[in-house]
Amino acid sequence: MTERPSKPKTQRRKDARPAEIMEAGIREFATHGFERARLDRIAKAAGIAKGTIYLYFDSKEALFLAAVDEHVVRVMAEGETRLEGFTGTTQELLVQLLEAIYDQVVDGRAQTLMQILISEGHRLPHVIEKYHDMAIKRGTRLIQRILERGVERAEVSKTAILDNPHVVIAPAMFFALHGMMFDKLSPLDRKSYFTAHVELVLNGVLRH
Repeated sequence: MTERPSKPKTQRRKDARPAEIMEAGIREFATHGFERARLDRIAKAAGIAKGTIYLYFDSKEALFLAAVDEHVVRVMAEGETRLEGFTGTTQELLVQLLEAIYDQVVDGRAQTLMQILISEGHRLPHVIEKYHDMAIKRGTRLIQRILERGVERAEVSKTAILDNPHVVIAPAMFFALHGMMFDKLSPLDRKSYFTAHVELVLNGVLRH
């Protein structure tokens, strides 16, 4: 079998650059917040010239939203892909979704992005609106589709949760907020908390 020629080192470096800029941007946002974040410091941390950033992101806002897409929206996209053609139970779908949310959103880089939105969102209405469209609306619709599928399969009860799918992931958001504000005072055990969250959701939505 003929091996594919590997990309030149410079090409591999160029391909990785958006992710490197994004990572440097997240660190900058975590340290200085959105308003005080500076593209020249982001460029320096990424080992590039400031102008190179504009080859990939036309503004600080675009960089922030690209990070949202990578670390938050991707979870929703993966959930949508998983849902298509899935033959397992609603319980399996919900557990897999919650596992992804805790692994990639609650414990990941997304927590920094959430902190920015909470602390500075009142000064960033356009970013808030974009985040709502990209993450909140899409995630809510995904959960709603999972629950509706469960009703069709006679696995999910018709309750008020069907009209308020946000409550399925609400405990995860509390866990994230608690970690941001009170972790040093009263840290939550992630494993135990996750188990309790799953039990709460499954007992609340599944038919018994």
